[in-house]
Amino acid sequence: MVREGLRERKRAETRQRISDCATRLFERDGFENVTLAQVAEAADVSVKTVVNYFGAKEDLFFDAEPAILDALVDSLENRGPASPTAALRPLIMDGPHLTAPCPWSDLPPGLWEAARVWARCEQDSPTLRTRRAAILKSWLPPLAEASGSPPWAALMVGALILRHDLLHQGLLDGSTPAEVERRFERILGQTLDALDRAFPPT
Repeated sequence: MVREGLRERKRAETRQRISDCATRLFERDGFENVTLAQVAEAADVSVKTVVNYFGAKEDLFFDAEPAILDALVDSLENRGPASPTAALRPLIMDGPHLTAPCPWSDLPPGLWEAARVWARCEQDSPTLRTRRAAILKSWLPPLAEASGSPPWAALMVGALILRHDLLHQGLLDGSTPAEVERRFERILGQTLDALDRAFPPT
């Protein structure tokens, strides 16, 4: 049992090291200019190891997305009497990151600047923009199952696309967190209000 725990811890450490090295390379050189071989060299592992952990280079960039989907589904499944939209509203509105408990007002400047670099990296890559669209579309079935409403899930995916676009627009145009938060409240908040009216608690 101890050996199994040690093995799992080493696997997690290796995975995190690969992810961290890939992040630094993507930020420095741009996604399209980085190869799996460069990531493997930086992390001191083989290319096969990188592929075993992440599958593809795009999965290195979007390695947080499965945790985000898990958080959305978990909130839906444990919403009690709340509507599906109300259950997700705090995750969607209360900060720039869907899973990180970091309110807009508490964002360290360095984290916002890092997010700006990451957004530019995604914006500059046709491969990443295509994968982003595919990821968001792939969330429709699990959100539909967790909410019990495929129509609601389709509209929520649209709201999540809007959220992504508002956040990235703010990052890329040099907006402050407070300015992006106000756009969220004005545009995204109205969208969620309309969705909540259309799909109230059942």
